[in-house]
Amino acid sequence: MSASHALPQAVIFDMDGTLVDTERVSQTAWRRAAADLGLDVPDRIWDAYVGCSLPNARAIMNEHLGDPALTERLFAHQVELFYAIREESLEPCAGALEALRALTEAGITVALATSTIREHALPLMDRFGMSPFFSSMTFGDQIEHAKPAPDIYLEAARRMALDPRSCAAVEDSVNGALAACAAGMATYLIPEWATPTSDLTERCAAVLGSLRELPAAILG
Repeated sequence: MSASHALPQAVIFDMDGTLVDTERVSQTAWRRAAADLGLDVPDRIWDAYVGCSLPNARAIMNEHLGDPALTERLFAHQVELFYAIREESLEPCAGALEALRALTEAGITVALATSTIREHALPLMDRFGMSPFFSSMTFGDQIEHAKPAPDIYLEAARRMALDPRSCAAVEDSVNGALAACAAGMATYLIPEWATPTSDLTERCAAVLGSLRELPAAILG
């Protein structure tokens, strides 16, 4: 292995939109909820919702609608639709299980760092058979500041007693990639819904088309 491609000591995965296709479910639910309430919401807002924390999402919608009560109705309806659609049609992202398997078989430690709270995230990881791959899992209700702050990635590294700079992170969102970069991790971005700026792509170790490309990108 060349010095220019040292293997990471651990690869830390985001969950939503990276390992499981919740982002597609979420985007479907947002658009359907807005249509049900007769609201006209521009695509730039839905784009901004990828990897966005709930308080920030509320603030964005309040500014657009100018009616906090209407925002609350929209959010409540979106949650109902999200869980209904998720039960019916949620799937792992393409190549997710294969990537987890390939990395662990190569002797790389893998971990989870998701903004989703434990009681919602853990059943998904169990449902898709992903939980056994992770040496540790860090959830959104276990940290103080949401992405794009680096807290969750720093905490994930701390739990494994690793220097964050010796770890790699896998993300699908701009906020997530910013968080991982801020933590000092080699960041692999797979942007299905998000549109990263050229500044962000330059900071990433690689921008990939899907998780199928990840093992080769990391293992060399």
